[in-house]
Amino acid sequence: MLERPEDRNTIRIIGNVYTTVSEDEFTDAFIEWLESKGWSFFGRTVQLTEEDDDNEILDDILPKGAFDDTETE
Repeated sequence: MLERPEDRNTIRIIGNVYTTVSEDEFTDAFIEWLESKGWSFFGRTVQLTEEDDDNEILDDILPKGAFDDTETE
């Protein structure tokens, strides 16, 4: 099991990044930025294709009714 350092916060990122560079270029720049802050990343990246449905991804991220006109409690 992965142990979290006691002196660090853990932030989960779930979403997409729209960019004009390749997945490798993005990942290299992302890791470089994180390391410049003294931070690290544990996870994976996946390059999506034109056929991948952004709405399907949003369904996993946003609570049900997020775009409805109804209020949730």
